[in-house]
Amino acid sequence: MRFTSLKAVNLRCFQEVSFQPGPRNNLIHGANGSGKTSLLEAFYIASIGKSFLTNRSSDLVKAGSDGLAITAEVGDESDFGTSVIVVKKSKADTQITLDGQGVTTASSLARNLPVLVINSRAPDLLGENPSNRRALLDRSLFHVKHSYVGLWKDYRHALRQRNELLRKATRSEAPFWEQQLAEKADAINDLRKTVIDAINDQLRTQDIPGLGNGNIQFQFAPGWNCEIGLAEQLRNDWSRDCDIGYTVAGPHRADLSLWLAGRAASKRLSRGQSKMVVCLAMLAIAQFIKDAAVAPVILVDDLVAELDDQMLGLALTTIQSVETQCFFTAIRPSELRDRLPADTTMFHVERNERTSTTA
Repeated sequence: MRFTSLKAVNLRCFQEVSFQPGPRNNLIHGANGSGKTSLLEAFYIASIGKSFLTNRSSDLVKAGSDGLAITAEVGDESDFGTSVIVVKKSKADTQITLDGQGVTTASSLARNLPVLVINSRAPDLLGENPSNRRALLDRSLFHVKHSYVGLWKDYRHALRQRNELLRKATRSEAPFWEQQLAEKADAINDLRKTVIDAINDQLRTQDIPGLGNGNIQFQFAPGWNCEIGLAEQLRNDWSRDCDIGYTVAGPHRADLSLWLAGRAASKRLSRGQSKMVVCLAMLAIAQFIKDAAVAPVILVDDLVAELDDQMLGLALTTIQSVETQCFFTAIRPSELRDRLPADTTMFHVERNERTSTTA
């Protein structure tokens, strides 16, 4: 699936912007503050129902407006029919329709068209809250195994039940919920490992400048002692968990860490190296989703920042290898234009016009 058109009204700096992107590579250019990132944000909102920059609708609505509206047409590679997505946001609520039918959950919308973002925040993924790394794995799995959402919801339900028992110090009912947690945890863990294996397979094939070839890998900590199993660990942890009032062990505490030549590496990399590693990880996820389900759209914001020529070339080569619709932003289009295929579609965001291809 891919975007064939998009129109955004009253989104951030835009009163109105319309774009008919090309099927593969699109280069959005313009001055600082002209709305390049906001246009990427519009594509993301059309796919996910929310922004990748903020959870506050009030931040998205143009000053002086009551709300915003984004209308997007999406179609498959054969152009056999299109679907229309409309997302309307006010400062109070969000309304989404797909082909005129109301959509009540973002997951229902995202299932139609996966979107991945690579931006200036990419290096932060290695050092920020572990919940963001877990969320990346879980979003990836949702697109390739639609039952994963239900599996995760079942796990969270069982977790809430055990936490309630902990607060009441009621042990008698706990074994049932601990067994439920253990069964769901094993299934979640097995699926998360498939994503991590795909990422590490990608990293093993790349010669990242300054890091060597095959020297860097992600290690996964599932969140409990797999040798004894989660059910037994929860039984052993009951008194401790009662004291603090919540369940410590489980996949809700899983994490990823980056290792280089046998040592933890996330704090040893430059910003450019960190961005390159995360970029390659995101592209491995894109290929993982494409192989199992549908090719995701890739949104790439200011790729040039923090990457030298060698790393920029590696990033672009890997992005092109996924063979999917991509959107790039640049202040100076010349920094990317000559590195992208000749049929790349150009869009000048300040003029609100599709200008030409790179040919």
